[in-house]
Amino acid sequence: MLSVAGTASGFLLDALILGVFGVGNPTDALSAALTIPLIIGSVLRAQVPKVLIPVFMEHCVQDGESRAWDLLRNVVTTSFFVLVGISLVGVALSGAIMPLQIPGLKSDAISLSVWLSRMLFGLVLFQGLGSILQSVLYARHSYLISSSGRLVANILTIAVIVLWNDHFGVQTVAGGMLLGELGQVAVLAWALSMHGFQYHWVLKPTDPMLLEIFRAFRYPLAGHALAETASILQNVLGSFLGSGRITLIRYATRIVQAIAGLLLGSIVQVTFPLISQHAASNNLTALRKTLLESVRLLGIVGLPVSIWLIFAAEPMLVLLFVRGEFSRADAALTSAIVGFMVPYILLSRIIGIAQTPFYATMDMRSPLISIVVFTVAHLVLATLLVGLLGLFGLPIALSLASLCGAGYMIFKLQRRFGPIGWSELWSFAFRLSATSALAGMGFAIGTRLARMLTASGSMAKLLDFSVPTSFGICSFIVGAFLFRLIDGRLFLRGAWSRRFFLRRSSERTSEISDGR
Repeated sequence: MLSVAGTASGFLLDALILGVFGVGNPTDALSAALTIPLIIGSVLRAQVPKVLIPVFMEHCVQDGESRAWDLLRNVVTTSFFVLVGISLVGVALSGAIMPLQIPGLKSDAISLSVWLSRMLFGLVLFQGLGSILQSVLYARHSYLISSSGRLVANILTIAVIVLWNDHFGVQTVAGGMLLGELGQVAVLAWALSMHGFQYHWVLKPTDPMLLEIFRAFRYPLAGHALAETASILQNVLGSFLGSGRITLIRYATRIVQAIAGLLLGSIVQVTFPLISQHAASNNLTALRKTLLESVRLLGIVGLPVSIWLIFAAEPMLVLLFVRGEFSRADAALTSAIVGFMVPYILLSRIIGIAQTPFYATMDMRSPLISIVVFTVAHLVLATLLVGLLGLFGLPIALSLASLCGAGYMIFKLQRRFGPIGWSELWSFAFRLSATSALAGMGFAIGTRLARMLTASGSMAKLLDFSVPTSFGICSFIVGAFLFRLIDGRLFLRGAWSRRFFLRRSSERTSEISDGR
């Protein structure tokens, strides 16, 4: 629930930034300055838990809690110096990095981006420490406070922008983000102290366990960082397409990634432990079956979400963002970019699912190669398509590069783990397509009906978004039963089972009362 609240607060923060500062050189400079710090932060958030959670849990079981806390103190202290070093290097190189990243912007925008970049590299320190503390909280099965960090950071950032944007302009966004991430670290540290952790200075950089932890990060960090370079390429090419284009691409990407991560990210997370269990027992049949079930679930959730984004992106953007300096024309252009990015939502998750058997068997090389395939394809396609199609070449290149990465991983799956059994999905694919087509008709009817309604102001924006969404969801549910994508007999059995249970419970209660 707090993860949903964090995502929602992120949309509110985006709406505030666009409403106050609009789409132009200042927000382009901010978007470019955020790129590298956020790449490093996303890499740390994604990869630190994969290594630190099992290591910490193993230490607690084998060596006791006190030894695990000592290891954590050493990890925190050593990581602090590493992260400070990365931040200082970023600050020192900002003057050289930013002109290379946005060569097409005006000189004043480049100068502003350099200044903002020097501020925002401080995020690396706070995000890195936050990822470590959050991972240990997960290992302690503490999810409430650890999931609230993004919400805390966004609320503090919003407060700073509201209070001081008139005095410091777009720099208040950078200052607010720094304060927000610091607040997140403080909340996580407080939560960890409730579990008995008390920090004091421990610095043993040559500790074998610490070195083993750092070595385990090599391939995952390299692969994730390589995949995130797509953002840098978008900045470079987008800087030649006119003022505000970098901002539009960034926010379209944020919307796609936020919705995909919120609704589809858990499918990959649930698949990984199941695949690991089957790989450990060398049960390839069960492994392949789990993969197919994951693909089915991805289709059931991902395809309607994709259709919804195509129809609802523009009214959603109008509802959330059109105020102040952000216009309806900006919303229409952003929604078109989102539409071209829709295939990326499904394809990127297919890549994630296909990578799980390789991670489960400790094969880090094949997933890394798939990321190299994606990166090279994106570089070539983006360069070609921007010259042909302009701004829309960037999202199309991202989707096509994801198709290349997914094709490679499926090919590797077949070679490594044998025939997956894709033919078993033909009937499911037909039923899902028919259901999705009916949902698309529902969205189209809802969109036309919303245009016929007479309303103004905020109510009109709300109706433009909610009416097509409601019609589309209802049409998908009807289609799911009509085309047997969902078996209605399961619900009937569940209803009869509940009635039978309630009746038997009532009879037994009466019998007990009579016995008394």
